[in-house]
Amino acid sequence: MDYLYLKWIDYDTNKKYVIGALYKKYDKYYFKLIDGYSNLVKQIKIPSNVIPFKDKRKIYESKSLFPIFKERLPNIENYTEIELKELLKKYNLSSYDEFEILKVTEGKLKLDNFIIEGEI
Repeated sequence: MDYLYLKWIDYDTNKKYVIGALYKKYDKYYFKLIDGYSNLVKQIKIPSNVIPFKDKRKIYESKSLFPIFKERLPNIENYTEIELKELLKKYNLSSYDEFEILKVTEGKLKLDNFIIEGEI
């Protein structure tokens, strides 16, 4: 099973901190915070409203991709068929799958310090 790790990058030190892990199984998405999440948040000062997950003991489950990850995907609703084919070709994918797109794009946004990376 593939895991994608939500990480926070400290751009001053270029250090990456793992926040939690996302995986997909049987068309459902699951997310779990790391065990030391509470201490990590204090250490790296992530704004508390940025991470929608609060319970480090819980495995969050959803039929659709969690919004914090979904917002990091291309907005394909506005893509033409040709543009979608070009996107898939660019990332060497045969079909559009949100999990796979996150994996290859790393979910980078210019708005924050998060990144999504595969196995660590």
